Amino acid sequence: MPSKPAKPIRSHNASTPLLASLVVASAYLLGATVFSIASAAPQTPERAIRFAAAAGPVATPAAAPGLEPELPPAALIETSATVPALAPTPTPTTMPAPASAAPRRPRIALIIDDVGLDASAAARVLALDIPLTVAILPYADAAASTARSAEAGGRDVLVHVPMEPLGLADPGPHALRVDLGDADLRARIRWAMARVPGAIGLNNHMGSRFTRDPRALRVALGAIAGQAPLFVDSMTTADSRGLAVAEGLGLAVLRRDVFLDHVIAADSIAERLVEAQSLARAQGHAVVIGHPHDLTLDALESWIGEAEAAGFEFVTVTTLSAALRAMPAEQISASIAQ
Repeated sequence: MPSKPAKPIRSHNASTPLLASLVVASAYLLGATVFSIASAAPQTPERAIRFAAAAGPVATPAAAPGLEPELPPAALIETSATVPALAPTPTPTTMPAPASAAPRRPRIALIIDDVGLDASAAARVLALDIPLTVAILPYADAAASTARSAEAGGRDVLVHVPMEPLGLADPGPHALRVDLGDADLRARIRWAMARVPGAIGLNNHMGSRFTRDPRALRVALGAIAGQAPLFVDSMTTADSRGLAVAEGLGLAVLRRDVFLDHVIAADSIAERLVEAQSLARAQGHAVVIGHPHDLTLDALESWIGEAEAAGFEFVTVTTLSAALRAMPAEQISASIAQ
């Protein structure tokens, strides 16, 4: 006898999973909707700060070389009450490079000694059309008038003070000598300075013995130190104490670099002029001394224009001294104590 087909077994729980899934999905959708609404609502600054702190620091991408780093996220800048808004970055502008100072020309301070004894020679000296320094012998009859003419022409005037040499040469009347007492030394140098009106300082005529004696130099220069003159040491001896004594008394001081006419011959003078140019290029300046000999003045009259065309600048001793004194101390020593 055939068996009857089995009846499907019904389970009262079959619809339960389906119903549970529908409930869970509805709840998820409802929660998502509520979260979206809450997220869209504006936050107070205080909430935004707490949110940012809870979320941890915001990572900022590292800047590539040569580029500015990116700004922080805009939302944090706008909502944080404690972070000020950043000013816009100015557009960089290219500033013109400062013009470099023109290189200083090498300077030559030319001094003509022994002026005043010969009127025609003095006239040739004063006709040299450059800034010039003339050293006038105080015992010359025309000392005062020559000094006034030189000063009127814009020249520096020095008193060419006679001082005792090592040899038998006669330095002239009223010379400073190492065997003189203090009172005589003071009287003689004051007389010499008074004979040359408008003088800005002095240099030595001869004096290879006198300038080696610190005591005699200190007494003589000390007698006129209150006038704050410039002392140019003619360096008639390598053992001169002029620089040390003059500086110790507070005087401005220069030292002679080149004698043009120690040998009075055209070829020798021409060689000395070349030497002066080389030295001026090497150290920036040269103090050059010549005398009013015809050969010396002939050489100078033809050389001055050539030197200026070659880039040299002629200056007076006061101009050069002021420039050197304005330099740092170590450069002054190197410049005036060659």
